[in-house]
Parts: sequence; C-alpha cells; structure tokens
Amino acid sequence: MQPVKLNADELMDPAGESDSSLSFGIDIHDVVAAIYRSRFVIIGLIAASILIAIILTLFTTREYQGVAIIEVQQEASKVLGTEEDRESAQSKIDVDRFLDTQMEIVKSRLVASSVANDLGLFRGSFLAQMNISEENDNQVYLSAEQARREQVIEALTDNLEVGYTGQTRLLTIRFYSPDPVLSAKVANSYAENYIRSNLVRKSESSSYALEFLQQQLREAQARLEESEQSMITYGRRTQIVDASNAAGDSANQENNQPKSLITARLVSLNNAYSGAVAARILAEQRWRRLSSMSTLSLPEVLSNQAVQKLLESKALIEAELREQQKIRKDDYPSVIQTRARLDEINRQLNALGQNIRSSVESGYQVAREQEKQLKNQLDSLKSETLAEQGQSVQLSILRREADTNRQQYEALLRRYNQLNAESGVQSNNLAVVDRAVINPIPSSPKIYLNIALAILIGIMLAAIYILAQINLFDRIRTPSDVSDRAGYPMLGAIPRVDNVLEEMADLKSEVSESINLVRTALTLSSQGGAPRSLMVTSVQASEGKSSSALAVAISFARIGKRVLMVDLDLRRPNVHRLLGLTNKTGASSVLSGQVELGSAIQASSYPNIDVLPSGPIPPNPVDLFIGDAFSTMLTDAHKVYDIVMVDAPPMLSLADAGVLSGNIEQTIFIIESGRNSPKAVLQAISRLLRNRGQVVGVVLTKFEPNKTGYGYSGDYTYGYKYETSSKST
Repeated sequence: MQPVKLNADELMDPAGESDSSLSFGIDIHDVVAAIYRSRFVIIGLIAASILIAIILTLFTTREYQGVAIIEVQQEASKVLGTEEDRESAQSKIDVDRFLDTQMEIVKSRLVASSVANDLGLFRGSFLAQMNISEENDNQVYLSAEQARREQVIEALTDNLEVGYTGQTRLLTIRFYSPDPVLSAKVANSYAENYIRSNLVRKSESSSYALEFLQQQLREAQARLEESEQSMITYGRRTQIVDASNAAGDSANQENNQPKSLITARLVSLNNAYSGAVAARILAEQRWRRLSSMSTLSLPEVLSNQAVQKLLESKALIEAELREQQKIRKDDYPSVIQTRARLDEINRQLNALGQNIRSSVESGYQVAREQEKQLKNQLDSLKSETLAEQGQSVQLSILRREADTNRQQYEALLRRYNQLNAESGVQSNNLAVVDRAVINPIPSSPKIYLNIALAILIGIMLAAIYILAQINLFDRIRTPSDVSDRAGYPMLGAIPRVDNVLEEMADLKSEVSESINLVRTALTLSSQGGAPRSLMVTSVQASEGKSSSALAVAISFARIGKRVLMVDLDLRRPNVHRLLGLTNKTGASSVLSGQVELGSAIQASSYPNIDVLPSGPIPPNPVDLFIGDAFSTMLTDAHKVYDIVMVDAPPMLSLADAGVLSGNIEQTIFIIESGRNSPKAVLQAISRLLRNRGQVVGVVLTKFEPNKTGYGYSGDYTYGYKYETSSKST
C-alpha cells in the first residue's frame, strides 16, 4: 500500500480537496451517529422538558373561558331604503379590514369601561377573582380609585381574546378567568356593550349629520334670500322687466335669457319694419308698372266693376252709333246725341282710370312714409337696447346665482328630511348568535398539550445540541473520518482498552489483530517492505502514542524482526515506564556525546526488542536533534536492528517531531478517536510536511465502535471465541 503524498500547501489551501473536510456541511450519517452518541443526553433533555411541563401544569392556576359569538354584517337592514347612502364603498370591498376594525373596537378601552360599569367591576371583588394584587404602583400619579379602575380595565383587555375564522362573518369573543361564572358574564357583557356602543355611534353620527345640515340649511337659506333680493333690487333700479312669460317665447325660456319690454318692443318694431319694407317694395313695383302703361290697359282698371260696366255701356253705344251712321249723317240729331253719350262714357272711363292710378301712387307714397317712420323708431330703440344689454348681463348673473342657491337649498332640504326620518329608525348590523354559557371544564392548562409542547421543545433542544456537536465540536471519530478529512490512508484502528500491552499478550485479541493490520499495512507501504525507521507522533499528548508504538514494535518482533525502540519524547518520556526500565542514561546521553549507543541500549522483556530510553531530560531537547548526531545514531542502529521505532513528542506547539521527521523514512500519525478536530490534524500534518517528513498513514486509537453511532461494530470487532481462552505472554 503506497502512502498518500500531500504537501503543506495542499493541506492549507482552503480550496483544496483536503480542506473540504473542515466544511460545516451536515451528512445524514454524521447526524445519526451524533444522535446515537448523545442518546442519553437527548433522553435527558426530553425527560426534563416533560417534567418541567408537568410541574408548571400542576402549579398553574386553572382558567375558564366564556365564549360569545356575534354576527357582523357590513350593512344594516334597509328600513327606509335610503340608509345605503351611509355605507362607504371601501367598506363593501375590503371585508377583512372591516372585520379587523370591528375586532379592535371590541378590544377598545371604551367597551372595556362599559363592561366594567355594567357589571360593577370597579367596586366589586373582580381583581381578587382574577388573582390580581391591588397594589397601586402609580400612586404618585393616580389616586387609589383611579389606579383600581386602570387595573380593572387592564385585566379585562389582557384576558380578552377576539377573533374570527376569516371564512365567516362571526366574531368570537372569549374571556378567560379563574371563575367560569365570571368568564361567561364578562363575555356576554362584552357582546352586549359592543352592540350598544355600535348603536350609540350610529346615533351620534346621525345627530351630528342633522346638526351639520341644519347649519348648512340656515346658511343656504340666507344666501338664497340675499341673492333673490339683490336680483329684484337691481331689476327695479334698472327698470328691466322680464316679459318672456307674457310673450310666450319658449326659445328664450329654454335659453334662460331675460327679455325686457324694450327688447320686446324692438322685436315687435323690427317685425313691423320688415313688413313695411315689403309693403313699400310691393307698392313701388305696382306704381312703376302703372306709370308705364295706358290707363285702360292696367289690370287694376280693367278689374274694376265700374269700369267694366262703363265699357259694356260704351260698347253698346258704339254699336248703336255705327248703326245710325249707316243710315244717317253725322249732323243728324240722334247721331249727335249718341256721340255725346259715347263721349260722356269715355270721359267717365278716363276719370275712373285716373282715380285708380292716383290711388296706386298714393299707396306707394304712404308705404314709403311708413317705412321711413318705422326705420327712425327702430334706430332709436337700438341705442336703448345696447344700453340695456350690459344691465341684462348683470341681471342674468344675479338670476343664475339665485337659481344656484335655490338648488343647493332644495338639495340640503331633501337630505335633511331623509336623515331626519332615518334618525328615528335605529337599524343595527350586529346580532348575538350564541351567548356565553358556564363551562365547568377549564380551558387551561392542558396537560396533554403541554406535554406535547414539552416533547417538541426537548426535541428542538436536542437538535440544537446535536448540531452544535456536529458543527462546533467536529472531531475525527471513525476510520472513514481519517480518510475523508485527513486525506491519508487508514493503517488501523486500535480499540479502547485498559492496557494495550496486556491485550497484546493475547494473540487473538482485538488489539493484537488491529496491530497486525497496522504491521501489514506498513510492510506493504513500499516495495522494499516495512520502513527501516519509523516515527510515531500525534497531535496532542496522551493519545496512546507510546503504547501504540510499543504494540507495533512487538508485532514486528513476533515475525522475527529485530526492533530498537527509541524514546525521543525528551519532555514527557513514557517508554521506560511502560516497560519497567531505568532512565539514567538514554537517547539524550547518546545525542549529547556522553555515552555510546551500545552502552545506553537496554534489553526489554519482549524477544527481539531492545530499548533506548530517553535518558535525562535536557533543558532544550530540540537542540539535540539539530546536526549530525541524530542521523549518526540512526546509522549505527540500522547496522544492528531491522527497524528503529522512534517515539516522538506530539506536534502541538512543539518543533521536536518536525525536526526529527526529516531523518526518518516514514511517520505514523496517531489520532485518538473523538478528541481532535480535522483542522488540528491537518495543521499538525502540514507542519510535519514542511520539515520534509513523510507520513505513511494514520492509526486511530481508543476507538469504540459501539459508541460512535456509525455502525462500525461489525467491521472492527473480531469475534474469535474459544471454549477456553488464554492469553500468551
């Protein structure tokens, strides 16, 4: 088996593979193992939690609850049909916020004071029933009566619980006290006073609204009267009279424009003037037509009945005259008479035609004169109308202001009448569903719940303890930890025993088998077999380093190897004590040149094993390892012995082992199970590597498979059994 070769940089690099063993990642096997190792602590924590819960339960005052249930609707029932105007749009949408508000109202100081007054709690023995002392801590600031009132209100609010499920509109009021009768009475009183306070708030809101509207009505009425009076006064002063209603002008009424008498006259005169112009044009046309035509050819003349009669008479006379002229001469008297009659008819026709022509001309002149007069009157009224328009604008402004004030007054009056009708009808959106009844079963403490919570708390404390063990007290405990976290091969695991050397006397003991595994791993560590020089060191003292080194030496001696056991732990030597040898001379004497190597070596009780004890403890042992003395001693020892086994000092805060490792072929690193953290092990190995040392592997000492919790008992327990067991020496 070839040893893993890592240098110091790789071991100290946080990004390296070896440093991953120092991470705080939690593996399920580590958790299970930690639980197994701490099983008695876990059981103790849970048992202590249960015991404390039982004690607290027995000494806790029993409490009883009174439960009252109230139905809360967002809108009260509509009695008049107008109450819905008082509901805000936000309260209809945000149901949760509305119910939360109602819960806070129930828990308010106002309701608590009402409950205390209702039940007479300020004067009774309420505080004594609640097991509350009546000591006045604020006596400097409050009187005794005020302090008692504050204590009562505080006791009510502290022992009150209000809630709802979130799926219904049912508000649950719970009150807790040592007396079941008191709990029921207080819960019912809370329900009643909450409903009563809701009605009072609505009544106060209606009263405030009525008072506010009364004030607004008075102000609106005063503004309306003032605006109407201003409109009338201005109309009288300017002499503007509204004649629109009398005139029946619907268009002007729709436009809401005042129509004065001057305007009415102007409109009427304008209509008359238009008619006069039309009449004048017609008369002028008739006159011009008559002036260019003969009198008897005029239609007006021909259509005259008198003219028509004269023309008929003329035609008869002319016919008679022609008949007479046929038989008589012109100077005949009848002819002269007839001609005279004809002349009279012509004269009458001419006179009548002239009269008709004169009448047409006269009509034309009259039309012209009438048009002129109407035009003069119209021009005069125009100037008056222009002057009146400015006054009419101001009158319109005053009229609109009066109309606006009238509309506001009417709207306020309607709202006032509605609220006045609603104030007499007190609708409520709250109703008691269930009243609190006396419940003889206490609501707390609950022994089973407390025990369950205690078990849960105990488990949580145990989990914290286990996690702290895993993360804050991370230790190398098992062979897998050695390979995974130290990065070096596992040579073997020596179980925890009272005396390793005594266990080595039994060739079939667990210790002997584990040491044989170490010996085999060392033999296979290189092609040339086991290293000729081996150094054994550890992180700290008392990890089983010396006894493990002697056990490995004994194992090699059993296969015929001559082994020299050298104790170079010149600060705390232990090999001579384990073997019962003297320590007057030894390695310190040889390294300092006082004696030769052969004279300092002592024979041990084990075959093929000689011992070079440490000798006298020098003031500065590391100085003896510097130079050629130690390498010379090793060279001399190799001439006689197959293997030189060096028991070196631990690595923690000492430079001895690091200096020695440069002259040793391989180093065995001893790690006590459950004592060292992976970080400490890696730091010790890195120091060894920086001195050119070679680590062949790790031996885990004082290993207890049955207590690690990793399930190694089947792998590292050797079940050799004999009918008669004997230990060989």
